[in-house]
Amino acid sequence: MREIDRITGERFGVPSLTLMENAGSAVAEFALSTYPSAKTFGVICGKGNNGGDGFVAGRKLHEAGREVELLLLAEPAELRGDAA
Repeated sequence: MREIDRITGERFGVPSLTLMENAGSAVAEFALSTYPSAKTFGVICGKGNNGGDGFVAGRKLHEAGREVELLLLAEPAELRGDAA
C-alpha cells in the first residue's frame, strides 16, 4: 500500500492526506450503510498511514453522531507520516 500511495502521489499529484481522507471517509460510509442502527463503532489503528485512515474513519463516524472507541496499537509518539 505504501508503494501504491507513493506512486499515486508522484504520477497523479494526489497528496497523501487526500488519499487518507478519501480512504477513511469510504470506510465510514461503508460502516454507516452496512450497520445503520449501530450506535457505537470500534476502530483499531496502527502507527502508519493506514492508522491515519482509521483516524479519519473515526472522525467521520463521530461527526455522524456515533460513539467511537478507538484503539491505537502504538504510543502516540510513535505515529509517523501523515497519521501523526
